[in-house]
Amino acid sequence: MVFGGAMHPDQDAEHPWLAGEVELVEQALASGVPLLGVCLGSQLIARAAGAWVGPADSAEVGWHPVELSEDGAADPVVGVLPRRVDAFQWHYYTFALPERAVQLASSPSARQAFRLGDRAWGIQFHAEVERHMLDAWFDQGREELGAAADDVRADTDRHLATWNRHGRALCTAFLDEARRIAA
Repeated sequence: MVFGGAMHPDQDAEHPWLAGEVELVEQALASGVPLLGVCLGSQLIARAAGAWVGPADSAEVGWHPVELSEDGAADPVVGVLPRRVDAFQWHYYTFALPERAVQLASSPSARQAFRLGDRAWGIQFHAEVERHMLDAWFDQGREELGAAADDVRADTDRHLATWNRHGRALCTAFLDEARRIAA
């Protein structure tokens, strides 16, 4: 699993370890290692696969609707999500679909999920977030919220329990798929 971070996938000068991370992802892709990239992780998988990665037309910070495509609904990992879900997001970047990848989900602002082959998935949304993580992010990134902090916290109160169930289901589906691949 390749998780997110506050940096962007093209900030190698500021974060020299990113080049090594991309190299590791390239090796994992070439070796057929099952991968799940979350936010920055999905952008790094796209970059490692040779796709363009760069600033999105608009940021998505907070709770935003995500729609699964037909391929997404049929996917063994992303397909465990509802066809339309309010997902927690915190990103400023997007990516082109890597060659031979299938788009699994989107929002009005960005590509949200893809599968590359049958062993690598990228999701732009944060399926891993829990209350303590979001509380810290809201405190540290208050100026980035794009809406009043109280409104984002109210949305979080409304969506988080359901979102955590979806996140666990998605992670479990990925681990089940990785186990199936390894067998």
